Amino acid sequence: MAYNTNDAMDFLDPQKQKAHDRRLALGYVLIGLLLLLGTTVLLYQAYGFGIDRKGHVIQNGLVFLSSQPQKADVYVNKEKKTQTNDRLVLPAGAYTIELKRAGYYDWKRPITVDGGSVGRFDYPFLVPTQLNTSTVKQYSAAPGMISQSRDRHWLLAQSAAIDRFDLYDINVNASKDAVPAKTLEVPADIYTASSTTKAWTAIEWSDDNRHVTLKREYEKNGQPGSEYILFDRQDPAQSQNLTELFGTNPSDLKMRDKKYDQYYLYDQNAQQLLTATLKKPTPQPLLSNVLAYTVNADLVLYATTNGAPAGKVLIRLQRGTDKPNTYTLRQAAANTQYLLEIASYGEVWYAAVGAQSENKVYVYKDPIGQLKQQDNPVLVPAYILKVDAPTYVSFSKNGRLAMAQNATRVAVYDEETDKGYAWQFKLPFDAPQTHITWMDGFRMTYISGGKAAIMDFDGINAHTLAAANPSYLPFFNPNYNYLYTLTGQNALSLTPLMTSNDL
Repeated sequence: MAYNTNDAMDFLDPQKQKAHDRRLALGYVLIGLLLLLGTTVLLYQAYGFGIDRKGHVIQNGLVFLSSQPQKADVYVNKEKKTQTNDRLVLPAGAYTIELKRAGYYDWKRPITVDGGSVGRFDYPFLVPTQLNTSTVKQYSAAPGMISQSRDRHWLLAQSAAIDRFDLYDINVNASKDAVPAKTLEVPADIYTASSTTKAWTAIEWSDDNRHVTLKREYEKNGQPGSEYILFDRQDPAQSQNLTELFGTNPSDLKMRDKKYDQYYLYDQNAQQLLTATLKKPTPQPLLSNVLAYTVNADLVLYATTNGAPAGKVLIRLQRGTDKPNTYTLRQAAANTQYLLEIASYGEVWYAAVGAQSENKVYVYKDPIGQLKQQDNPVLVPAYILKVDAPTYVSFSKNGRLAMAQNATRVAVYDEETDKGYAWQFKLPFDAPQTHITWMDGFRMTYISGGKAAIMDFDGINAHTLAAANPSYLPFFNPNYNYLYTLTGQNALSLTPLMTSNDL
């Protein structure tokens, strides 16, 4: 290979060396500028910026859409775009989203897309246009009680014999033939001696979905009485009389952290809250002067007169039972109904606090965390649900939505999007219902005109389903593709919520 001496001599010439260095530096600068420009473009794209057909700079948002059942056609402002489950990139603005699938009613919702935002609509539920209901079991009279386990796997229904229950396994995706009933009997030897059962009320299922607390109303020597029974649906012989075990019959009894072996006991006359466990059944005082309360995990949210100014009560939140920490959330008017509820969403606790006379319910995000971070704590609500004389408050089953209600008026707060909604029922609910209930994390259910009804949390996409007795809640299996109701003719009925092709 020939060696070019002129190239070597160039590096001995100072002028040529400087020119070479300048060219090299310029190249590095140009490369750096290109990298910076590319990074900037990618960054702006990540924040949704783009250029429309007219050359205008716009900012897009990302919308994720899914549905039950899947593969519904997605229309944006009546123009077909894609199918669920998929995502859409849309310029910032207002749109109408529609989901369509053969055999189902359309799902429709107005949305607002903010530039650089991500919106998730993973809850749309499509209802078949034709519903076919069949009978699982015909009862001679309405069961005194029907209750569903937390995992929606089991239905426990009082049978014709007052101390016997039918247990239904509804964790199926098939016909009524796959839903056999098993008859269980409460051991009579755990009852108060010489007493006769008059009625049963389901109180609460434990998180093992095996145990359920029941309240037994009885008569003894012509006198009425009551007692709490811990019923074991897997082995009824292991059931226990909690009233006898604890040596007291509280006004109210709740499981602590949803565990069947630990409890809160509330004495309304003494306004005292106590704790007890199956291993240590002697009740232990926890709180005094408790006017109202609710519990979740190791948290107790309650209204008390302790330390309150005249004419006021304090709403407090206590964490723990052995060495508890107590925090005051706010003051409220005395001599009224208190609305209290706690739930967690995304590992953050939310508290809903209201007084009926104040016409509003305050929703607090991470109240304990807020109060710990402030020297002179003044708790700021994340949202205020405004409802005249509210009578009911609750969180959706996933904890994301807070709801306050009075009669047909409803206010809802979405914790994830930080948006509120207010609406009124188009169809009133049948007595003896006093409020709607959550079907799941995004939908509500109630009974109107003798039929079960559902709607989204913002009051839209409402549908009437199957015949239902308003004294009993509609029940859904774990996948929400079957509905169970007790009809006015005392039949436990089954209604598929998908077409036969999708089941």
